[in-house]
Amino acid sequence: FEFVYNYLYLANLRANWDEVKRQAEKAPQPEARRYVLPLSIDKADTGKNLVTLPYTTATATLRSDETIWLEPEVIFSGPRHAFEFPQINYRKYCGKPYTYTYGLGLNHFVPDRLCKLNVKTKETWVWQEPDAYPSEPIFVSHPEALEEDDG
Repeated sequence: FEFVYNYLYLANLRANWDEVKRQAEKAPQPEARRYVLPLSIDKADTGKNLVTLPYTTATATLRSDETIWLEPEVIFSGPRHAFEFPQINYRKYCGKPYTYTYGLGLNHFVPDRLCKLNVKTKETWVWQEPDAYPSEPIFVSHPEALEEDDG
């Protein structure tokens, strides 16, 4: 707990880099997951998967006690490769189907890359340069953009 809040202080990184890496290797690995929430429910569907979207493996199963059990689809996961602070083209796609999300990539808790993820195909693109440490991405659309990821 203490490690998570203190590791990125520059003084700690400089003084204790080997300890930071050792502790980071013990930390849980984050994943990007998709949950699908059904908007209409028929009691006759008890025990069935209510998700009918063709592009996801996420499930939502209606139980006999009228609760819904959700199982996510993992859309990004990799050893020592986190995808944090996901962003989309909110100006045009907030509340609408979208294809691309952008995230900050971390290696042992050190943000060292930017990632672009196609949430439908799971294809990823990475920008990374030596000694570059980006912050969370913010999508800025090109003024005359025609495509979702033109920005």
